[in-house]
Amino acid sequence: MANIIIGLVGVVLGFLMVWKPNWFLEIIGVQAWAEKVFGPGRSSAGYQVIGLIIIFVSFLIMTDMLKGIVIWVFAPLMGWK
Repeated sequence: MANIIIGLVGVVLGFLMVWKPNWFLEIIGVQAWAEKVFGPGRSSAGYQVIGLIIIFVSFLIMTDMLKGIVIWVFAPLMGWK
């Protein structure tokens, strides 16, 4: 049940970051990395990308698939089978 609640909160936060990136830009400010990657004056695009990533990870948390993906990625590095 906690996974669903955490996932829903993440989806709402991610949706707000995609829908209203200028609001986050006013609160948090300009991000230097986003200006470098997306170009001058495009920090809002950085917030939108972060919002999409948050939505994707939140759906993985809600469906309990995040643990499997993390183990799949890190198992070869740790020598797990």
